[in-house]
Amino acid sequence: MKVRKLLTAPIDPAFLRVNGRFPDQSLFLKKLTIPVTMTVTSLIKENRIFFFCFLLFVLVSLVILIAFSKADGFYILNPYHSRLLDDFFIFYANAGDGLFCVAVGLLLFLIRKRFLGLMVLVSYAISGILAQVLKHFIREARPAVFLTGKPYRYFIQNVTLHNYQAFPSTHTASAFAMAAVLSFAATNKKYSILFTAAAILVGYSRIYLRQHFLDDVFLGHWAY
Repeated sequence: MKVRKLLTAPIDPAFLRVNGRFPDQSLFLKKLTIPVTMTVTSLIKENRIFFFCFLLFVLVSLVILIAFSKADGFYILNPYHSRLLDDFFIFYANAGDGLFCVAVGLLLFLIRKRFLGLMVLVSYAISGILAQVLKHFIREARPAVFLTGKPYRYFIQNVTLHNYQAFPSTHTASAFAMAAVLSFAATNKKYSILFTAAAILVGYSRIYLRQHFLDDVFLGHWAY
């Protein structure tokens, strides 16, 4: 009976005092309970803005993929080019590059967001490995090869066009992996719109630069 009373008795705050200060118990408990209590339902509910943007991208992509052939879909998504857009997308496509993702992860470590930085690096590694494995087994032609002999007006200088291993887009996979991690971690969930739009723009940059078709980008965004 005494043992039961001892176990159920309230803990004296003075007993928990360490060097005259109270430990941050709430933060400690929060870190412990998140992996246990978070479910798929609660994850979707808490991040419904991100998943709404994600679903909207999926639906629009599916409409184009179903309604048009691969070549026609590519032409529809490339209605206009300019020197300004060329320079922008050449630069912006680097946001889906592995070096950029690693740099973001290390930056988060430097500003003491270590767990978030680790999640960015882990998500990049998983999405990158998955995309590379699929590329190895699926020898899909890129636009430079697939559209050989077909009319296309826009040729961008200083862009090296690859021939094969188009499926899926690793840039898109990395960009969406980072967007998901940042969206889930953001306190203000409205930032999910910005993160998702940035990832979609990375995917579009690969189409604009004649490196991928929409189906490559579409599968790439699932790899995260």
